[in-house]
Amino acid sequence: MKQLPVILILMFFYSCGQTNKNTKISMTNSTELYNTFDSLNHLIPDFDKSVFDSLHSWDFGWAILEPINIATDKEKEKTLSRRLSPGQKTIYFFWYLDEEVTNGGFIQFYWNGYRRYLPPIIDGLKLIGDTTLLRLIEKADSEYLKNKEKFDLQREKDNWKPLYDNLKEFDKFDDEYYKIHDKTMDLIEKYARKHVTEFINLK
Repeated sequence: MKQLPVILILMFFYSCGQTNKNTKISMTNSTELYNTFDSLNHLIPDFDKSVFDSLHSWDFGWAILEPINIATDKEKEKTLSRRLSPGQKTIYFFWYLDEEVTNGGFIQFYWNGYRRYLPPIIDGLKLIGDTTLLRLIEKADSEYLKNKEKFDLQREKDNWKPLYDNLKEFDKFDDEYYKIHDKTMDLIEKYARKHVTEFINLK
């Protein structure tokens, strides 16, 4: 019986070691996905200069996004992200936010599991100096965390409708987003035109 406390102590330290190991793995994956840029393997597509000079706003954004939007699944996206410069990551991950919010609001963004992309979205907004959208995302994310249990409950029921019926604060965030997202794209365009070689190889 005297050996039991020793066994329990050993099991405790083993479990702590496992927890730390898993945490490190999670942090490593996050860093690789969002922050790492392998400049020696930079994906920099050729681009027609006349098209670059003539397009603006969302047409411009899609034109520089399309040649780098080549991942066919989430695993390949991790590899792709390492090949994207900070500026390319900005347009790549912002497009996820815009696609979700303009289709079904911030509730859809969270419901579909896109919160995992908030770190690169936030990094990108900081890069282009978009403090207005940063503040909105901060408010929306705070509201999501406050109501996370409701999201989890409705996900178990596979029914998102009560979220739209009851979480009316998100309506305000959606309305505000529609008013400012064009400005975000303008800032992305401005950054891209100032740092052309970070995005494309003009021909």
